[in-house]
Amino acid sequence: MNIREFEEKISISVDEIINKIINDNKKPNIIGKGRLGAQISDFLEDKFIEYSKSNVNIINVIGAPKENTKSSFDVKFNFKYKGITELIWIDFKAINERSLDSNPDIGAANKVISFIEQGNFYILYVYVYYKNNNDGNVEFVSNNGKFTKQYFLKDIEKTFRRTPTGQLQVNANSVSEYRTREEFINLFFQKLEESHKRSIDKSNKFLKSLSQIKLEIIEKNEALENNILNKLNEN
Repeated sequence: MNIREFEEKISISVDEIINKIINDNKKPNIIGKGRLGAQISDFLEDKFIEYSKSNVNIINVIGAPKENTKSSFDVKFNFKYKGITELIWIDFKAINERSLDSNPDIGAANKVISFIEQGNFYILYVYVYYKNNNDGNVEFVSNNGKFTKQYFLKDIEKTFRRTPTGQLQVNANSVSEYRTREEFINLFFQKLEESHKRSIDKSNKFLKSLSQIKLEIIEKNEALENNILNKLNEN
């Protein structure tokens, strides 16, 4: 078995659990109001903890603290196989069937760096699709014949980007592309460098314009002050 086959074993194990959850709960008890993405993630977290007990390779399953909406993961667990124990983070993405072309945040770049620096690597994105029924309830639906799509961050489509706020983003319709761990590291840091350079270029352009903007504002303020003084001193 090589590393790619090991990664596929992890992904397949999770895929089987998520599909079983959805098949057993096509219409979860979720009302289509409020923060639906968070509600669906909470539902999947709880069910994953329950359903994963049947998989001997998945151990130490922990859901994100319910009070912490900024958690780096929705579920984390250890995948144990042939003496190897890998920490896996799952990030659930609930996509409305009407918003398949959305660009959800998929985590902060600095948290990814910290995760890898601590000796970990596998962040798994699990997409599920839903619709709001006429009765107001949520129902899981398929997209391209599948109820779920998942891929590791390392295999993310190369169109992903880092936003000026430090968040990673990719289109919900993106297609994963396999790469080695080192290939991902090179691509990831290339994207970070490109993002920071864009921010620097934007800041430099603004800095160059500051003096002119300041001069224009001073001149405008002088005119406004003179207008006020003239009115104050009118007979």
